[in-house]
Amino acid sequence: MTVRKNLETVLDGGTPERTPLSIYDWNMGAISAADLASKMQSGEWRRLLDLGLGITSHCEIIEAVEHDVETVTEERRDGEAVFVSTTKRTPAGTIRKITRNGWHSEDWIKEPQDYRVAQWIVEHTELRPRYERFAEHEAVVGEQGVTVVTGSGNWLHRTPLMKINIDWAGTELFCMDVAMEVPELFGLYEALKKQFIAEQHLLAAGPGRYVKWLENLTISMIGPDRYRDYLMPVYREGVPILEAAGKRVMVHYDGALKVIADQIAKAPFHIIESLTEPPEGDLLYDECRRLWPDKVFWANLNLELYDLPEAALEKAVRDRVERAGRRALAFAISEDLPKNWKAAIPVILKALTAC
Repeated sequence: MTVRKNLETVLDGGTPERTPLSIYDWNMGAISAADLASKMQSGEWRRLLDLGLGITSHCEIIEAVEHDVETVTEERRDGEAVFVSTTKRTPAGTIRKITRNGWHSEDWIKEPQDYRVAQWIVEHTELRPRYERFAEHEAVVGEQGVTVVTGSGNWLHRTPLMKINIDWAGTELFCMDVAMEVPELFGLYEALKKQFIAEQHLLAAGPGRYVKWLENLTISMIGPDRYRDYLMPVYREGVPILEAAGKRVMVHYDGALKVIADQIAKAPFHIIESLTEPPEGDLLYDECRRLWPDKVFWANLNLELYDLPEAALEKAVRDRVERAGRRALAFAISEDLPKNWKAAIPVILKALTAC
């Protein structure tokens, strides 16, 4: 089987000839299809691809166009730090976000009124299909991996409560406002939910078999009750829309999940992506398989494993395959790129070949 065929076999719930290892296009330094094509031909990446490393190409096939919103971006440098300030001015008010070297420094939401501004922006955003992008990605990836489709924002495509948490309010304010049940937060939630479901209909009408929702769930921030009340209803409404079009849905869960294990078992999504054992997660793969026998695991290897001596790394990989079973199991480099990736990835590929 080709790398692509092995990955597709796993993602469809089957047993591959060889347990695949793939890497996010982002971790290769590729944002566009053109970037990926260039990276795939560069010396080190070409060597690893020839050894059997697969590629997960993320393709944003929906574009969000904001109407009556003035967006102004400014950049300044302070030593090695690069600050980017983005301001959005609307008839409902103005909000601002600042990043430092690409990471959140100041979030959009700072007070309840800001949720209303964000809600106004969402309600005045048009979703436009960009289905032609899929063919571009597929032409680049070929038999070396799979193209996963996302909605607008690509790595920002997630369900409403998670979007407020990660993309609008930030961790600290989100946790406080959810706990205080700030009404404006839930007004934004309802607007985002309406937009998200509309987006799933557009994704269902478009190309590609595998759809990713990049949840980045941290369950300690919302708890099992809010997971039940605000995530599960979206899963139950959104997944069938895509499933009816022959698509399979994956959620990006890389942290602790034990407290909601029973709810995950009932959730309709097909694939748990970036599933990680302790210490990042709190379940071993054999426990996961017992709890969720029908789910596909596109698993992430703990970053510290890459620092192990070669024999120990091989054993750690084989042990994980033994715990999870080869059916419906693939691995991915889906978090940080290890510093010693050039040396460690061939060891992992060798271990997977021997499993």
